[in-house]
This record gives sequence, C-alpha cells and structure tokens, in this order.
Amino acid sequence: MSSNFSSAGWNRRALFAAAGGGLLYRPVLAATRSTKVPAEEISRERRRMLQMNAYAIEAETPLDALTTYLTPNDLFFVRHHWNPMYPGAKTWSLTIDGEVERPLSLKLADLRRLPRTTVTCVLQCAGNGRALHTPIVPGVQWRYGAVGNARWTGVSVADLLKRAGAKSGARHLHTFGSDRPPAKVPPFHRSLDLEKAMGDAIVAYEMNGDPLPPLHGAPARLVVPGWAGVHWMKWLVRISPQADALTGFYMDTAYRYPNSPGEPGVPVPPAETHPVTELAVKSNITDFPSQASAGIPAIVRGFAFSGAPDIARVEVSDDEGATWSDAALDTRHDPHAWRLWSLRWTPRRTGRVSLSVRATDSRGSVQPKDAQWNPSGYLFNGWHSVQVEVRA
Repeated sequence: MSSNFSSAGWNRRALFAAAGGGLLYRPVLAATRSTKVPAEEISRERRRMLQMNAYAIEAETPLDALTTYLTPNDLFFVRHHWNPMYPGAKTWSLTIDGEVERPLSLKLADLRRLPRTTVTCVLQCAGNGRALHTPIVPGVQWRYGAVGNARWTGVSVADLLKRAGAKSGARHLHTFGSDRPPAKVPPFHRSLDLEKAMGDAIVAYEMNGDPLPPLHGAPARLVVPGWAGVHWMKWLVRISPQADALTGFYMDTAYRYPNSPGEPGVPVPPAETHPVTELAVKSNITDFPSQASAGIPAIVRGFAFSGAPDIARVEVSDDEGATWSDAALDTRHDPHAWRLWSLRWTPRRTGRVSLSVRATDSRGSVQPKDAQWNPSGYLFNGWHSVQVEVRA
C-alpha cells in the first residue's frame, strides 16, 4: 500500500497519533521544517511522502524530491519495525556497559558537553528497492525512496568507549533501543563489528543542524556511515562492547544476505548467508524531461552512492547500455555521502527512449544491470531506467 502525503511537515495531531501507537496516520504529514538545511529548495508540489504502512509507520520519499545534497528532515524516509515508545529527552540516558573498565550512564546534556563529531552520509534501508525484485519477496514494498543523505552531529563511538575504557577482548558492539515489540515478537537488538563502530560510527543527537526528530530516533541514534540502516539503532539507550556477536532473530535469521548468488525464487538457508553490512554501489535518476525534442539538449540529474567512501563515475545510456556518456559529478562529496550528478543529454532519435544510469565507486565496483535476487530483497542496485518521449 502506498499513498501520497504533503510534507510541509508533520502536524501536531499526526505526530501525537504516531507517538501514541495508534493507527491515526493522517494524510497530511508534518514536522517543523528545518531552517538549517538548505541550499537548494524543493518545490511545493514535490514536497510529499509515500505512505507504505500505517502500523508500523513507514513512508518513502518520492525520487523527484531527492534532488538536494542534504535531504530535509521532513522529507526523510521513515522506517519503524513497530510503533515505538519515544523516550523523553529529560529522562533519557545512554548506558555504556559490558567489556569496559568504567561503566557509564550519560544524559543528553552530558553527551552535548563532549567533543562534537559531524558526518554527512547516506542512510538507506536494507530493503530499499525490494518491490523491484522478480519474483517478488515479502516485506515492506519499498521502491526507490527509502534513502536519504543527511548531516549527523553527535559524539564518536570511539570517544565514548575510550572514556568507558573498552577492554581489549571486545570485538562486537551490542546495541539496544527503547522501543518494545508486541507480545511474542523478538526484540530488535543488534550488534556490529567493534572495529567498524570505533572507526567512524557516532551517537547522533542532531540531524541537519536541528535536534534529532522523534521519528528518526531522538534523543539519540547510532549512525554507521557506509552501512545499511539496520545497524543505525534508533532511540538508542545502551551500547555494550562484548567478545561475541549478539544472537537472536534479527542477527541469526533476519538481515542476512546469501554468500553466493542463487536462482531467483529459491530459498537460502541462514547458514549460507552473512549479515547485511556495507551498502552496494547504486545510482538513481531523479529529474528528467518526460518529453524532449531530437537534437535539443535536455538536463538529466540524479544521485549515486556506495558503501565505499566515494563515487568515482556516473554514466548514462540512451541505447540500453550499448554506449555510455559520463555525467558531471557535483563537487560535494563527503565520505559515504551521495554524489549528485547531472548530464546535458541531446536526444539522437525520435520515439520512446529509455535512459539508464550506472555508477562506479571509488573501489572500482560497477553497478550491475540486474541486482542479485535474494529471499529478503535486500540491497537492490540494478540499473535505474526512465522513459522519455522524443519528438521531432
């Protein structure tokens, strides 16, 4: 199910309904629009969201609204496993325990007094593009918009664990949020490699210069640059370095990817899979003319990203991949952020023309024509194509 919503912000009634766990997900979404994001404006007619579910709350961003380097908070996709319990900023605290010399309990004010770290990076749901797999797989039927690029500010995990005195035997960081599942549903607890967490992860309390919104994990969430959103624990209340990885449904069964390609539609046993971690190289077209004239240039735009630190190249084809033209890359390119790109394209023939885009990341990985099918529909990254009617 999907439907359009305006997003001048989330109105008070919708926010209270969401926070209260009810099903009153209103057709006008609204949170105060940030005044600190900026840069490029997004036209009013493009400021809308696509509702995927009412319970839990899930909404994706239309591609034609993903045209700015920083995705505004009110246009950023929303993904919940179930309706959450929003912790209050005054009573919230972050516990740091486990394999540490000095267990800590930090209030939000304590975090804000510590050295600030800011990262600009892509957050993408592991299932973004699930609806594009053939055969179809179960789960939220995201198409293109369960992704966004934001500037996150908080405290580095490395700094927090150094203050707590992480022990040398710790290899994994266990993470816990405040949300509680319905009865008999396993809790959403996760762990990730401590080396990755210590490398560039942060506990963020700001998003695009504003306090982190409740829908995106306030008072604080984990940010793991270059890795899928499953690791970005929202409403974070505890981090715990441990020698072994966490076990449970959301580690041993869910959010796992086949070790080797299999036949579409064929189940893959969990023992033959590994946890979803790094994002795959991917690009999308966000702005293009639905109609064009042969011989007259038109502008095509989009974004590209990868779990690698950067994008090296974006190419566009108008002949099903027989030939490619290099797009111009925007100069903004923080590590693990997306690169905006544009191409001045001159149609060479009349009729319906298919434009396809592919990206190459800084490690040399090239976006494939067809994504690898997997039973959970994770990390779809096949070429994105759009249709243009070219007239004489």
